[in-house]
Amino acid sequence: RDLRMMRMQEAIEKLSDEQQRAIRMRYAEGLPTKQIAETLGKTDVAVRVLLSRSMRHLEQMLDDVRPSR
Repeated sequence: RDLRMMRMQEAIEKLSDEQQRAIRMRYAEGLPTKQIAETLGKTDVAVRVLLSRSMRHLEQMLDDVRPSR
């Protein structure tokens, strides 16, 4: 479990500052996308797209480090 968390943290650090902030606000702080949008100076739709793309990118990075079976 610790290894998984370390890999996740490393992957998050490879994202842009804006992506990191949005992910932290949404998933660590539990803020609604409208509030994140206000903080980042974006529309709610833009934040939803940013979060979706960021999460997809994280999934791809984490899939790349999984050992093959």
